[in-house]
Amino acid sequence: MRRYITQQGDTLARIGLQLQVDLLQLCRMNPQIAANHPLAAGQIITIPDHDSPPLQILTPVMPPPPGYCTDTLLPPAFTFPEWVPLTPLSQMEQTDYDILIVGAGAGGSAVLRRLCERMGSRRLKIGIIERGKLLLPSHALNVPTLWNWDRMQRYYQNPTVTVPAGRQWPEFPGAILVFALGGRTLFWGLTCVRIPSFEFANWPISYKELEPYYKIAETVLLVNDAKSPINDQLLERLWLSGYIGASDVPEAVARGRIPRYMSAIEFIGEALRTAAFDMAVQARAVKVMTNEGRVTGVQVMDANKRSYVLKASTVVVSGSTFETPRLLLNSGIPGRAIGHYLSNHSYIKAEMPSGVPAGREGSINIIVPQTESRPYQFKILGNRDLVTYDVAGIVENRFDNYVYLDERRRDNFGIPELQVRFSYSPADEQVMREMVHALHDVSAAMRIQDPWHYCFWPPGIDNHDYGTCRMGNDPNTSATDRNGRIHGIEGLYISDASVFPSLGASNPLLTNVALSTRLADHLLKL
Repeated sequence: MRRYITQQGDTLARIGLQLQVDLLQLCRMNPQIAANHPLAAGQIITIPDHDSPPLQILTPVMPPPPGYCTDTLLPPAFTFPEWVPLTPLSQMEQTDYDILIVGAGAGGSAVLRRLCERMGSRRLKIGIIERGKLLLPSHALNVPTLWNWDRMQRYYQNPTVTVPAGRQWPEFPGAILVFALGGRTLFWGLTCVRIPSFEFANWPISYKELEPYYKIAETVLLVNDAKSPINDQLLERLWLSGYIGASDVPEAVARGRIPRYMSAIEFIGEALRTAAFDMAVQARAVKVMTNEGRVTGVQVMDANKRSYVLKASTVVVSGSTFETPRLLLNSGIPGRAIGHYLSNHSYIKAEMPSGVPAGREGSINIIVPQTESRPYQFKILGNRDLVTYDVAGIVENRFDNYVYLDERRRDNFGIPELQVRFSYSPADEQVMREMVHALHDVSAAMRIQDPWHYCFWPPGIDNHDYGTCRMGNDPNTSATDRNGRIHGIEGLYISDASVFPSLGASNPLLTNVALSTRLADHLLKL
């Protein structure tokens, strides 16, 4: 095989005519590119050797009439079997990747998007694999039959769609895992808030270092505020009662006549528009391969349990708070902190009549953020008739909350099952008591009735888990360094919420995308 570097305005059809190579072979060797799709300059295209036998066409082909323009009228020589181009693992096994990403949720897809956007003339060989299948091509709320939160939740909680892992974890019973291209971002709540600057006292990087990447993440996620007359009225009441930081909820929604709800699929689409890469789904990472303290690749199994070894000089693991430590532990990667410091939020769900006078229309979408003296965050949603509160409280980051491999139980791929040890500390329980008191205080501030019903959700159900491969400077209390590299292993990085040393009461996704973008820039400097 040969390599060709594209020029501005190239298409596969033009390249085939220019180099006098068979177009069908050219398309099949570059399945991620349509025959007539304009290519950006600097992409690497695989070219068949001159001595490669041409593909036989069994039906007679008439010569084109005079003036026929093959560049614009030629029908596609190769069609995609799915809505996104995929690469067989057997083909990926033949490539030496510069960067291989494991997991195509928020973290992995954000790394991919940034690498493809910024690599320029470096022409890196990038691969990304996802354990799950192609479930949805966008956020579930974009699907016409799943148009509201209740319908989407009924689909999301179907055990044939997602994995109710908490059924096997009595101390973390609410956990639901999503194995699919896009991961949890296919169903997430779209709230994009930053971790407060004071929480970074526990991080090896400062808020100032991450702030530019917060801005980038907010841009690519199209973060904007949901405003309405009823929101304005309730916000004014909160401000006058001392809740100065209350604001409209910042959401990852492209607002138009028909809203578009953002997911990691958007990142993958942007990556496809800017550079070439290989991607496989239903590709289960079984073991990270290392040699003398350096990563060499990943052992992968397909849906039929066939094994492949994908070679890479850099591996970025973006599995999740649970699957990332599971892979590392199964691979024998050393590190005292791997799997430990599991954390999430304590979480109250409450509802009550709004009591807002007629004439104030629209939806209620308010965030009351955590402060140094208020260890919880309120998200207030609803309309003139009904208001719901989602109250997230901070949870201590403790070594004794952890995940571990149960060698007695293995899944279909032969990997030990994961188990969870988790409990709330006395300090966590004190925060939970404060959250209950705050329900009444916030309701009074907005002149809304006291909640007629509230409950604490079981641990894990909010999907705000983090911390099991936390970053830090001390290998005894952290799994990675300040850039997400596993201590003592060259070329092995983590890019998901498992690296957070703390989260406070914030939602994790915006920080996940910001950190992953920062990691991609770090890798491009190496």
